[in-house]
Amino acid sequence: MRFAVFALVVGAAISSHSQETPGQPHKKSSSPFVQFDPVSKALLQPLHGQKSPLAWRKDFPGGWPAWRKAAREKLWELLGMDRMAAVAVKHRVNVKLGEVTQEDGYQRQRGEIETEPGVFIPFWVLTPTDSLSNKRPVALCAHGHDSDGWNTYAGVYRDEKHRRETLAKEGSPGVEAVRRGYVAVVPATRGLAKAVSITDRKGRHGNRNCRAQLVHCLLAGRTPLGERVWDSQRIIDWIIQDLQGVDTKKLVMLGNSGGGVLTLYAAALDDRIRVAIPSCSFTSFTSAEGFIFHCDCCLIPRAQSELCDLSDIGALAAPRALLAVHGRKDGLHHFDDVQNAMERVHLIYRAADAGDRFEHRWGDQGHQFYPQFIWPFIEKELEE
Repeated sequence: MRFAVFALVVGAAISSHSQETPGQPHKKSSSPFVQFDPVSKALLQPLHGQKSPLAWRKDFPGGWPAWRKAAREKLWELLGMDRMAAVAVKHRVNVKLGEVTQEDGYQRQRGEIETEPGVFIPFWVLTPTDSLSNKRPVALCAHGHDSDGWNTYAGVYRDEKHRRETLAKEGSPGVEAVRRGYVAVVPATRGLAKAVSITDRKGRHGNRNCRAQLVHCLLAGRTPLGERVWDSQRIIDWIIQDLQGVDTKKLVMLGNSGGGVLTLYAAALDDRIRVAIPSCSFTSFTSAEGFIFHCDCCLIPRAQSELCDLSDIGALAAPRALLAVHGRKDGLHHFDDVQNAMERVHLIYRAADAGDRFEHRWGDQGHQFYPQFIWPFIEKELEE
């Protein structure tokens, strides 16, 4: 497939924590996420709930392999990846690395990668400094709506307050990874990090750079998510071909919130990602009432009418390992809708004969990482 070949020249059952029976219809346990007024309900009625042509079904012609191929090709198209590939067909990815700084037990190095002509994505590489001679697994850490998220994830704090707040919600997965013996690569996310965002001049898009990115992308036949997946794939190209001392067969990708959404889409399209961990991000596109859960910069035009729901898109990672984590106190998502989406994912994973490769965990807090679930899952998968 065109999206499964890359080069530097570009041309699990639901866990007991879910408190639900895998594969069985979820019984409502809470009130609706939102209540719309009658006018809104009438306007929403023709927009959502239509049958998606590439939603997984047991009688799909050719079975699960044919469905996965068709859904991935449509996803590639709707993300605008073809347009990006056409622009960068003769582009040679360029990577520059800066000076190394020594930290407690690891070293940190700043890099910059030109993923498209003139587009430079900064990133951090964190490498353990112990004497282990074996090649190390790699953790690609994707941040969300934090203008300084790539620094936050890599433990580069603005001040003591930033450090304390980050550590309180366990928000530096790059540092967590390197302390566990992984090489961590932490890039800035295009359209979310201030370093790689289009400025919302005159506040025309609500003083939100991510929305400005969305509008410009739509005019060009692209999507912000497509750009972010593209950047992730070019970084993976570099990891596999040039990053020294790593086991490229043990590549993990994880992220919280918008970084979790990016992780989900990247894993859906890129088989080089062995384990994917979307945190506080993986549900359906809408609630049962029609509320859209994700920021508009995370959505894809015509996804419901031409492709399928987000639960099906996430399941395209099968048969590779996928762990979805949510917080019970996360006000951005809804227990019932998450449960229903996770049951759908489990159904598709079973169709791929990979029911034991998907798990879902509920953390007790809010919109944050839950390393007590993430790292045991990763380590179990990488041992196999």
